[in-house]
Amino acid sequence: MHKLFSIVVLLLFSGIFYSQNTEDLIGVPELTFNESKYVLASAQQKSKVQFVQEYILEDERIEDASAVITIYFFNKSIDAKEATYQKTEELDRRAETDKYCTYNVTENPNGTEFVVDFITTNVPKDKKAEAPEEEFADYNIYRFRNTLLGEESTFMIVAYKEKSTGDAKGFEKSIGKKRNKLLEGIITMTIPSVTLKTN
Repeated sequence: MHKLFSIVVLLLFSGIFYSQNTEDLIGVPELTFNESKYVLASAQQKSKVQFVQEYILEDERIEDASAVITIYFFNKSIDAKEATYQKTEELDRRAETDKYCTYNVTENPNGTEFVVDFITTNVPKDKKAEAPEEEFADYNIYRFRNTLLGEESTFMIVAYKEKSTGDAKGFEKSIGKKRNKLLEGIITMTIPSVTLKTN
């Protein structure tokens, strides 16, 4: 299982990909999140089995979007629970050095979906460590899902990200005020069935 997730991480962060454009590759051209429409901003096929699509509000640009929703789709069987566990292990390690790194885990009743929401910053926990020239912080929600493509088992991560530069503590407080609404939006978001584009 650990080796399997290592492959997932490698695929997620590899700089090598098969193709990148704004043409929908998985049959999901747009998403609705908290009553707002998010449109496709970029689409990548990073390997034979992994597809990544990013979505932003209609009137924004990917470079400075207020929030980005990303679908990571894997056309292979990956256990959502194990992937969630590995993510929390990663965050536990980060929390040892990141002053504001925290996370929460939510599981749906039938155990097919898991949600991890977390904050990461560049602010060191060690008071003796050198402070950054400029603080930055991210708030992320990862929704891990086991899905089907036809009769085949597949895996998907629906990820929400908000970024901030400046006051990391202030960002943490502002997220706290809207966290429940953001979480509910991701948890209840309707994800259309994936249909892979065939050449």
